[in-house]
Amino acid sequence: MPFYMTHANFTEESLRAMVRKPSNRPEAMAKIVEGHGGRMREFFWVFGEHDVVTIYEAPNNRAAAAIFMALIAAGAVKSHRTTVLVTNEEAMAAMKAAGSVKSSYTTPREEWEGWHDEGGEG
Repeated sequence: MPFYMTHANFTEESLRAMVRKPSNRPEAMAKIVEGHGGRMREFFWVFGEHDVVTIYEAPNNRAAAAIFMALIAAGAVKSHRTTVLVTNEEAMAAMKAAGSVKSSYTTPREEWEGWHDEGGEG
């Protein structure tokens, strides 16, 4: 299954509620992830721009999108940014695949090599 990493921010109301009555958010999120056929891998509280970073597996992009749509619709999360993670094995396979197809792609520098501006419009 593909891996996803999401940086998320809770609403101020949610944070106030968790301070008044601590709540196990990784457990709550795992239920949603599992409900969409995925598997929760990691849940970290973080300092800085975001409140949490999560890593989870989901069957596909549709399921991953549904997971965070469900969380946002519940009103606990005010913003998020999700990144698809590529394993090293997948990256190695992609490198091999990229090298196996003959490409006529050239960089702009290669296309213009040897060209000299003679001035004028032609």
